[in-house]
Amino acid sequence: MRMNVSVKGLDKVMRDFSVAGVKAQGNADKVTETYTRKMANNSADMAPVKSGDLRANLAASPRRLKPALWEYGGTLPYTRRQEYEHKTKKGFIRKSVWKNRNDYREALKREVPKLK
Repeated sequence: MRMNVSVKGLDKVMRDFSVAGVKAQGNADKVTETYTRKMANNSADMAPVKSGDLRANLAASPRRLKPALWEYGGTLPYTRRQEYEHKTKKGFIRKSVWKNRNDYREALKREVPKLK
């Protein structure tokens, strides 16, 4: 199960080859990386624990696909089942994304327009 964290509207900024455009891309990528890693760690903290493998797998999963597009998620075969079916910890990945989405948006609004 994979969750993508990306910045919408960044295409316009990425077409801007000015110094400000390049800096905005870098800032958007840094903010997205920070929040993807934070969401992955929160998901790992909320995940059910039997052996600890699921938590370790989630925490280690963030990876960059392209500028300002990061993803994280468990690669273990039972990640999806635990996310949707576990009785007490249901939705640990979705809850983490939901909990951090507004802070992520606000961080982007603070960082990217600084350079215009």
